[in-house]
Amino acid sequence: MDPDGLAYVMYTSGSTGTPKGVAVRHRDVVDLALDGRFDGGAHERVLLHSPQAFDAFTYELWVPLLRGGRVVVAPPGDVDATVVARAIAEHGVTAIWLTAGLFRLLVQEAPHCLAGAHQVWTGGDVVPAASVRRALAACPGLTVVDGYGPTETTTFATSYPMPADRTVPEQIPIGRPLDNMRCYVLDAGLRPVPVGVPGELYLAGAGLARGYLGRPGLTAQRFVADPFTGPGERMYRTGDVARWRNDGTVEFLGRGDDQVKLRGFRIELGEIEGVLRDQPGIAECVVVARVEDGGRKRLVAYLVPDPGAPVPDPADLRAGLAHTLPEYMVPAAFVVLPELPLSANGKVDRRALPAPDPQPEPAARYVPPSGPVEVALAGVWADVLGVARVGAHDNFFELGGDSILSLQLVARARQAGLRLTTRELFAHQTVATLATVVTATGTEEEATEAAAGPVPLTPIQHWFFETHTANPRHFNQSMLTELDEDVDEAALRRALAAIVVHHDALRLRFELVDGEWHQHQAPSDDATQVLRCYDLSKVDDVDEAMRRIADEVHAGFELSRGPLLAGVLYRLGPGRNPYLLLVAHHLVVDAVSWRILLDDLDAAYRQAAGGGTVHLGQRTTGFGEWSRRLSAHVAEGGLDSEIAHWEAACDSGPLPMDEPADEPGAPARTVAVEVAAEETEALLRAAPAAYRTRINDVLLAALAWALSRWSGQERVAVALEGHGREDLLDGVDLSRTVGWFTTMFPVVLAVAAQDEPDWRTLVKSVRRQLRTVPGNGFGYGALRYLGPPEVRARLATGPGPQLVFNYLGQWDTQASDRPDGLYRAVHSALGQEHDPADRGSHPLEVVGAVDGGRLHFSWYYLPDRLHESTVARVAADFAGALRAIARDCSPTPAPPPLRRST
Repeated sequence: MDPDGLAYVMYTSGSTGTPKGVAVRHRDVVDLALDGRFDGGAHERVLLHSPQAFDAFTYELWVPLLRGGRVVVAPPGDVDATVVARAIAEHGVTAIWLTAGLFRLLVQEAPHCLAGAHQVWTGGDVVPAASVRRALAACPGLTVVDGYGPTETTTFATSYPMPADRTVPEQIPIGRPLDNMRCYVLDAGLRPVPVGVPGELYLAGAGLARGYLGRPGLTAQRFVADPFTGPGERMYRTGDVARWRNDGTVEFLGRGDDQVKLRGFRIELGEIEGVLRDQPGIAECVVVARVEDGGRKRLVAYLVPDPGAPVPDPADLRAGLAHTLPEYMVPAAFVVLPELPLSANGKVDRRALPAPDPQPEPAARYVPPSGPVEVALAGVWADVLGVARVGAHDNFFELGGDSILSLQLVARARQAGLRLTTRELFAHQTVATLATVVTATGTEEEATEAAAGPVPLTPIQHWFFETHTANPRHFNQSMLTELDEDVDEAALRRALAAIVVHHDALRLRFELVDGEWHQHQAPSDDATQVLRCYDLSKVDDVDEAMRRIADEVHAGFELSRGPLLAGVLYRLGPGRNPYLLLVAHHLVVDAVSWRILLDDLDAAYRQAAGGGTVHLGQRTTGFGEWSRRLSAHVAEGGLDSEIAHWEAACDSGPLPMDEPADEPGAPARTVAVEVAAEETEALLRAAPAAYRTRINDVLLAALAWALSRWSGQERVAVALEGHGREDLLDGVDLSRTVGWFTTMFPVVLAVAAQDEPDWRTLVKSVRRQLRTVPGNGFGYGALRYLGPPEVRARLATGPGPQLVFNYLGQWDTQASDRPDGLYRAVHSALGQEHDPADRGSHPLEVVGAVDGGRLHFSWYYLPDRLHESTVARVAADFAGALRAIARDCSPTPAPPPLRRST
């Protein structure tokens, strides 16, 4: 084999949008694999999970194989904490590569999932120091390595190891070059710059790729002669800005080109400058993306007026730019200068541009709220949506709001002394218009007494007992939270008891009498202590102990006796934060309930820890009162007008199930897909604004397209889940009521199975179809389980949809950041929430949420009805459609056509 022969060609995208084929030789791969960084046994077993088109694949495959080690191939689908922990525990994985974003997510979610690994290599973006510290604290013996290198240098060019005994710096450097590589930090004249002075980073030595396949001109631009070594040697121009540190390591400072990412959009600054120069009275200009103290990035334009011309009015400039540029490309601030600062070589010195005034002109379209109600509303919006500020005319849904966040907004507004309903928010979607219908309530209200006695089953509870017969007492939801080391156990007990008293649904009990289920609310004095405490400070395998205890709690509920809420406090010993696991049976909570419970538990704990009386304010409409009023509303014919719609709702063909597998009755399995952070941002913020729609419409358009492509049908049936807290009855407020309110209803969506759809047209078509569903689907379950017998019989016939879809909204803004708050972090579930014998209600269930800034979707499927390859293909088509929609809303070059996933 010729060492200089071509090993592979890997395509990367560039600022022009044209892919570049990086030609890597056999000797480059060998140089990487035999580098001294990988000595010492840490790479005996490496997890292989990266796509073949990603250069980390080279590291994952060839480093272990060429050193006599083993490759552990991850199961299909995206890597999550469970996959990583299982690979380490069951296959002895010693080294893992994770992108910086995935590393941050895994460490935030479950830092102990890396325990047992020797090294975790991470990079591809700035590695957060806090995440490294968290991983090292949770995983003794682990070393985290920041690995830097473009594809043109065969995966890695530099590395910076961080073992547990090394202080992790706030700005993690990219380290020192690999054994046979060289790093240069040079000025524009290719002269080395002094230590601490920024310059462009060049890489040279072993591992440098041959060049770009079939593009000699581009190869000559990027692979230039190395003036510091012998003839024929080359170095690669990275385009990255870096500097040497005093300790001999290299620090990455950013990209050197004019392309930036802002709010999920890829923006060419030169395009903005070109439009700005066309405005009247502008002689010179430059636009930069500045990062402010809070980490917020915004565009700032620096202007030099024409001689003798008046100073430009920022409002006029914004109006002029808005005729040509989308809103996100209009600068947030304009700074007028007598001249632009220049560097020694005569170019604009962007580093010398002054920071804009601390009180800059408002951004395009921004009008500050006026009056106490608007100001209070804007503050609540900013808090719930996780944005820096909200203007009087900003649209709730264009800022990323959804139906579940609307409930949280209503609840937070109530805490701020403002009463409004979700119906009013949907009708008045800006702060200014909503302020006209809001009424002030005052922030302190007397609490009403807790309710007790029999309660009619709600539609979703009827559905549960009808479809989950294997072991109905084991069907839970849970939340794992990290607390301060000095948590007050007595105050935590008082706080948990207080929320059980405050929220009637947490005292529900269920009994099977003569073949029918009934429920009642226990009195408030039955607020049994629900907290259990475990000292795991002397346990060797803490993760396993926590899971075992969690499994026991999940399996231990008794529906007839209660309580159906349990708190488990894990103490891990000095220097380690304890964890609180909250487990509740799904019959008494839903996703919205968890947001309420976490808020209330935090508030109750702070009051109890301070020695005061725990007061959680006035109760909203109780679960029992809601159930009784709903039953009466249906009995009085309040939903009869919807009967014809629901009887016709499932007029479509079934999805193509696979041939029966060899394991009938096997429990459900999962395929997971994820959308990148910048694409998620575009879907949450840009798509609703661009299509004048809501995020649910966008998600369902992508899902319908993927299902149509799979089935070959132009009409696909889907069962949708909604939060169910509709403004159906006057005087009812469910914004802070705990309980299971979920609705489930069928919809049929017409969509053409095109390979390259017009996404804008498709999203708007799905939006129009969904708007024809009466009452957001609320009436289906109410009529199906509470309606007249003949109506219930008709709605029970037919196969119904074979897929159920549930979008849970955004969880990113939920963790408390109060210094005196209860939580340091909020994690995902722990333990076996459902009985393994429970196979769900549909062959396919898709559940999605935004967590850690990314859209995640879990596709649960029955393996005796569907093959994993089928589900993975359809899930990949769905995720691909979402990415295509994100690109469609972004100012980037036209994307390549979607191709069928295989």
